[in-house]
Amino acid sequence: MRGVDLKAVKLPKIAIGWRRALIVAGVAAAAALLVFVGWTLFIDYTEGRQVAAFGSHVAASEADLFLVSGKVSSHIGSRPDYPSVAECDASMREFAALAEYGRGVTAYHRQIVGADRVPKAYVEAQSAYIRALDHLNRAFSFWSSAAGAYDTKAYAAAGDHLAGADRAWKDYIAAIDDYEQELRAAEEGEEALPA
Repeated sequence: MRGVDLKAVKLPKIAIGWRRALIVAGVAAAAALLVFVGWTLFIDYTEGRQVAAFGSHVAASEADLFLVSGKVSSHIGSRPDYPSVAECDASMREFAALAEYGRGVTAYHRQIVGADRVPKAYVEAQSAYIRALDHLNRAFSFWSSAAGAYDTKAYAAAGDHLAGADRAWKDYIAAIDDYEQELRAAEEGEEALPA
């Protein structure tokens, strides 16, 4: 068997004129530009939808928490100035029920907001809002525990739980302030300034 003579194998010459080369290069550049623009528009659309979903979930959370706050305010405002022991007991049972309801609302919204996929610019705002819900949930837990301690006549423990609720409430307010600052920064496209 003879070896193949490589010198004998001739490849055809491809002759591409400069016009044809420019056309091919122009088509390739236009295709690359279309892909880039399409991808950018897709990313913008996706991020816009993510931000809209996150904003909608936060708004729903705030609306539900506003209703819980209204129920708590109504409960506190309806107490007589000098309640009897039976009225105090009934008021504390209702307060415990409101606190448990508040815990359920905050846990539900924490799960929803925590599951949102947000653009990188909104991650800190989302984290701050989740922290706020965690602090509020803790405050409701302390209020529920305070009502339970009152019911068992453990007044010192009830006072401790109320103090814990007060601290958790202050942490909630601070986290909401952080959320609003981070949200403004994300919307303006800047990094948040340190508090």
